[in-house]
Amino acid sequence: MVRKIAIFFAYVLFFILALMYFTPKVSLYHLMEKELKKYDVVISDERVEDRGFSLDVNSLTLYAKGINSASVENINIKLLALYNSIDISNIRLSSIATTFIPVRINELHITYSIFNPLNITAEGSGGFGEAEGTFNILKRTLNLNVIPSPKMLKQYKNSMRKMKKNEDGSYSYDKSF
Repeated sequence: MVRKIAIFFAYVLFFILALMYFTPKVSLYHLMEKELKKYDVVISDERVEDRGFSLDVNSLTLYAKGINSASVENINIKLLALYNSIDISNIRLSSIATTFIPVRINELHITYSIFNPLNITAEGSGGFGEAEGTFNILKRTLNLNVIPSPKMLKQYKNSMRKMKKNEDGSYSYDKSF
């Protein structure tokens, strides 16, 4: 009896892994691109490669409302059954953003898990310092905690004024959408 249950779970696990491996991730990516165009967001010049359990997108340029907004060296997307993540590295924002924040973002890690289904979490680091945030899907609220770099504190005082200073020296930013 125990052996039959173990075999059943092994088949279920194999089926789930096979389903994740053979999911047409490149087609889903192009569908996402098509949906983003409705909001005047265009991704171009990218190289997309299916890696089995993940999808790599390299050397892309992001345009928002026709304006070159950012260039990204690498995005790794993992769509697993219980845990999904997007790892983005070497982001360079448009020079338009230099009045608000430093244009270099070294890395950004975004996760979504069914164990915390109402929140999307993110962590990042770059010229602005280090940040971690949570977006609540149900309430449509963003909570961002930033440990600013010395450059951020000196050169971007207007942006820092929009954040609330915490007792530990970090800054927080809350926004509802």
